[in-house]
Amino acid sequence: MSFTQNIKENISKIRNQCDFCDIAELSALVKLCTNYQGGEIFMVTENEAVAERLQLLFGSVFSKKLDYTNKNGSYRFYPEFDFFVSIMADRLMLFGENYGGLIPNECCKAAYIRGAFLGGGSVSDPGARYHMEFDARYEVYANQLCKILEKCGINGKITYRKGRFIVYVKGYEQIADALGVMGDISAAMEFYNATIEKNIRNNANRRANCEVANIDKIAKTAAQQEVAIRKIQKTIGFSNLPKPLKEIARLRMENPFDSLKELGEKTNPPIGKSGVNHRLKRIEEIADKL
Repeated sequence: MSFTQNIKENISKIRNQCDFCDIAELSALVKLCTNYQGGEIFMVTENEAVAERLQLLFGSVFSKKLDYTNKNGSYRFYPEFDFFVSIMADRLMLFGENYGGLIPNECCKAAYIRGAFLGGGSVSDPGARYHMEFDARYEVYANQLCKILEKCGINGKITYRKGRFIVYVKGYEQIADALGVMGDISAAMEFYNATIEKNIRNNANRRANCEVANIDKIAKTAAQQEVAIRKIQKTIGFSNLPKPLKEIARLRMENPFDSLKELGEKTNPPIGKSGVNHRLKRIEEIADKL
C-alpha cells in the first residue's frame, strides 16, 4: 500500500465533530472526484475506503443511500442528474466562488481539507521528497482550497498542468502541518522523524559526542516533542502555558536537534537535563489532553 493510500484509509475513519463538518468534507470530496462526460455525472475514486467514506457522508448529509459500482478497482457513484443539479449542488456549494457557508466552525476547515485530500490528494513518501498536491481540476476549486489552507496556516500554491489546476504544498513542516490538520498524526510524525533523522545523520560527523546508535531514539523523541508543541500552539496557544514551559517550548522549536543538556544550557537560568526532560514531559501531557 502506498503512503498516500495509507493516509486516505486513516483519515477515512475519522469522526467529524459536527454536522457542518460532514457537509464541508463531502463538498470538497465531490468537487475533486466528480466527472462530467457526455451528459453524464459521476463521482469516481480508486480507493475503496474513500468510496465507503463518500457513501457514509452522503447518507449523513442527504439522509438517503447512494450506491456505487466497482469495476476493476474503479469505484463509481451515479447520482440522479436532477438531484445532483437541484439539491446536491446547492447544499454542497459546488458551483460559484462562495464557500464561507461551508466552514462556519474551526473544525469544518480541517474537514474540508480532509475531503479534498480524499477526493484528489497525494503526498510523496517522506523518505523520498517533500511534496503534497491536490488535483483541484478547476481554478475556482483551487482558489477555494488555497484560501482554506491559508486559514489553517498552510501555504498552498497553484500550478497548471495538462489542462488541470493543481494545488501543491512544499516543505516537510507545511506538509506535516497539513497531515496533522487532516487528522493523521502518525503520518505527520513520519515526516518529522524522516527529516530529523536526515539532519542528525548529516551533522553526525561534526558532533564528536554524537552516538550514531542513539539517532533513532533522539529523532523520535524530538519529533514527538515538536508535534506536541505545535498542537498546543495551534489550539490554546503559548500564552496559556506557564513561563517555564513557554520558554522550553520556544527553545525546542528553535533548536530541534539539541540534546536535553544543550537545551538546559540555554534556559534562563540554566537547568539540568532532568529539569528539561520534566518540562517537555509536561508539555506532552498537556497536548495529549487537547
